Amino acid sequence: MSITSDLTSWHQCVANLLDSESDSQRIYELLRGAESLVRGNSSMAILYPAGGVPEVTHHRLLANEQPSAQVDRYVECAYLLDPFYRAAMDEQREGFFLLREVAPDAFTQTEYFRMYYREANLGDEACYLVRGEDGVIASLSIGRASDLGGGRFSAQEVSLLRSLLPLIENVLRKWIRNHNRAEMQQESFGKRLENALENFGSSLLTNRECEVLHMTMRGHSIKSMAEKLDASVDTIKTHRKHIYAKLDVTSQSELFYLFISALRHHSGVDPDPLTSLEK
Repeated sequence: MSITSDLTSWHQCVANLLDSESDSQRIYELLRGAESLVRGNSSMAILYPAGGVPEVTHHRLLANEQPSAQVDRYVECAYLLDPFYRAAMDEQREGFFLLREVAPDAFTQTEYFRMYYREANLGDEACYLVRGEDGVIASLSIGRASDLGGGRFSAQEVSLLRSLLPLIENVLRKWIRNHNRAEMQQESFGKRLENALENFGSSLLTNRECEVLHMTMRGHSIKSMAEKLDASVDTIKTHRKHIYAKLDVTSQSELFYLFISALRHHSGVDPDPLTSLEK
């Protein structure tokens, strides 16, 4: 497809967007138009209520992606490890970002990456993040399969996506303001999940081991953890060894599924979700 035809498709989407009477239709047109500009073939729009669980309102998955894994499991608890979500929550970031700009240095070695990127055949992802005054975060992401030009967006395509930021920010801010709060009544449950993540392993591990555990799950390398925690590489390796032994796991894959299982069974009575598995 030529740049001219790409722009023609985009301008038609903008025309449709201006005629749209609902936030849902405007988000749909934005996703469709942005995809057409950069040959994207996977997209998603998500609202993260303050203290609540995410609401995936729009999604177009790749042919080999399964809604049960890509959407349902994400909403249940896997979103807590999403680099884009963590950038918005932990670093208060908003704007336009590529995955490689927000992901920790060893993110490609995590089970989250394997499940949501490698196995899904997703080669690249760009995301717009907007924060509302009430703490709600709106996310709109565009992805591309690995078999299209290696999956990576070109510099020209990134520039095109970045140029859409003012328009997309405007639409997402209106979406946040207009969203029916009656549909977002899961705040206490979402807050409980955040607390469960922070306390995961705390009943068995030391405070420093918990720090290393959380950074490992989010995709930091041993070198990165050593720098951020002001410790030696050997010390971090020792912490990792003790963590795996205490949690009875032997790999990041087992650690990821232990985390998922613990959150699914977490009653909220004990701070550490692992205690729910022990009972």
